[in-house]
Amino acid sequence: MLKRAFHLLIGAALVAGYFAATPERLWQPPPQLLAVEPAPVPSDSQWQIRFASDADTRMVHAASMVELPDGRLRAFWFAGTREGAADVSINSAIFDPQLGTWSDEIVSVTREQISQGWGRHIRKLGNALPVLDEDGRMRLFVVAVSFGGWAASRLVVLESSDMGASWEFDTSLVATPFLNISTLVKTPPIHYSDGTIGLPVYHEMIGKFGEILRLDRDNRILGKARIGHGRKAIQPLVLVDNNNHAVSFLRNENEPNNGYLYQSSSNDGGWTWTPLEYSPLDNPSSALGGVAMGPGHWLVATNCNREERDDLCIRETRDSGQHWEDRWFFHNREQWRGNALEPGTFVDLVDDEFAGETIPEDRRLLLERVKANKCHGDHGCAFQYDYPYMVRTRNGDLHMLYTWNKTAIRHAWLKADTVGRTPHNNSQRKEITYVD
Repeated sequence: MLKRAFHLLIGAALVAGYFAATPERLWQPPPQLLAVEPAPVPSDSQWQIRFASDADTRMVHAASMVELPDGRLRAFWFAGTREGAADVSINSAIFDPQLGTWSDEIVSVTREQISQGWGRHIRKLGNALPVLDEDGRMRLFVVAVSFGGWAASRLVVLESSDMGASWEFDTSLVATPFLNISTLVKTPPIHYSDGTIGLPVYHEMIGKFGEILRLDRDNRILGKARIGHGRKAIQPLVLVDNNNHAVSFLRNENEPNNGYLYQSSSNDGGWTWTPLEYSPLDNPSSALGGVAMGPGHWLVATNCNREERDDLCIRETRDSGQHWEDRWFFHNREQWRGNALEPGTFVDLVDDEFAGETIPEDRRLLLERVKANKCHGDHGCAFQYDYPYMVRTRNGDLHMLYTWNKTAIRHAWLKADTVGRTPHNNSQRKEITYVD
């Protein structure tokens, strides 16, 4: 009994010390949220599909992107021989919408670079999230692990003055009172009226839950708000409706999983959040992306079943989530689910996905890597399309990046309507458009 009381006392002292060491303004409510201007969904149903990565490494995963001042997009993902390997780096490429092409993939940040800047051993790197500030400075939040698995991760911040061409280590975020570990990032930031940002993060140590960290331009944490108070909800996607209201969808990590995303909402600028509840969106406990097109009008990219990551679609609601429709399907391999696909048949099916702009530079190499990544002996081969990341650019275009069979980063681009084109008509649109 005395031993338990001693441990509780130590824990309380750690938490109290964390709160005492933070500035008084930390626990003040945030300013108003910045919402995007409402815009129609592009009426064109034909997405342009490309590869963003160059097949420089066997494995790539978890892409993110940010729009540059000139309208180009800079994307990031982690790449190496396998997830968690010592050779994993953060790679990058730029998409030019005027040319419709991606630049060559480059190594942007390495494990050794962060280790040298921080003065600590880094065992592996994970997700990377870019933020472009109004002054032209770019920040990159990177998941870094010194020991153990992802539950022992920390968020480090790098800064760039040349739009992400080069990086310098800045700091690590002190986000938790217990050893400052178990903080990860996946989804886009939200923005406040005073120039600060809200960083959606999640924790995987003991309990799994999402938070919003409000950061100033010097990467100081000005406030934090837990989303929903659940213990099995991670990777919060936050969509802003107006200056005060936002909704969050979270990946469901319950075991066994009932196959639905969690959701929560805030009516005070993200300061407090409603208890978690199940959304009507089925999902096999996988990551999601999305954008707000206007108040109550949301697009969510996700695996659209309760079991596997072998499909990928974008769903749409125009009434704050009361009703959803499958707007676009990019992949749907349900008919092969549960079958031990032999490598030859699997590779032929994958090869059928190459057409037009999606034809890779080295088709044979990419197919060999897909087979190596997704075929496992007697268990056969399985398709995987996951970790979507969506942005809506200033001109109204929609862009999505996602992991394609653990082997490539694929880019889907839907151009906004131009002057003189037929306006979007909801009553005449198709509920489901297949992109493949």
